[in-house]
Amino acid sequence: MSLSTFVRVLIRNWWLIVLATALTVGSTAVFVLLQKPVYQASTIVELKPSVVLEDPNQILNTINALTRRNVINTIARKAMSMSMHEEVAREMGVPVEAVLSARVQTITPPETNLIEVRAQSTDPAFAAAVANTVAQKMLGQDYEKVISMEVIDPAVPPTSPIAPQPMRLLTLGLIFGLILGVAFALMEHALSVLRSGIDILDDKPLILQQPALSSVEATVPAQHNASSEK
Repeated sequence: MSLSTFVRVLIRNWWLIVLATALTVGSTAVFVLLQKPVYQASTIVELKPSVVLEDPNQILNTINALTRRNVINTIARKAMSMSMHEEVAREMGVPVEAVLSARVQTITPPETNLIEVRAQSTDPAFAAAVANTVAQKMLGQDYEKVISMEVIDPAVPPTSPIAPQPMRLLTLGLIFGLILGVAFALMEHALSVLRSGIDILDDKPLILQQPALSSVEATVPAQHNASSEK
């Protein structure tokens, strides 16, 4: 199919493209409206050598341990454990299922001694409360008095949701609708060619399924006509 034929197919079946795009964008908009907004709150905890350490070697060893990140990763993983969820639920006076639904996550940014605690909920205040409670429970754990932790950025109730993202979803719906509409237009053109045997939009009409006479079949009628004339 040439480029000019492709353009003519799209122009001829423009209504298919518009219909597919409208249906896709419309269904995406309905999906966005039916979704409850989800908010994410985060608090940042800093790990550093304990202030009770006086021996320079102990301080240096603690700094080296934090640099290797084994300790940081272990603490971050414990913050997402089931036991931590149960402690947070008891502290907040809510069912443990509610804390589990907050999807607590811990992020350890590279090249830092920081742990970011994240929590999600349809209630922004609850998300902030879960993140802060997890951080406070982390501070209360005993790390052999060589590591101290401090909340340097407590969570506050977020004002804007992280999901759904209307513009992103509608843009994807528009792109998918256009692709689907073009596919339908090409499919309709292919079916019309198969039914009629002629591509009326092509520069050179294409006749499909034209049987060719063999040399033997073409010779026999010619000989029969010659004998009839005699």
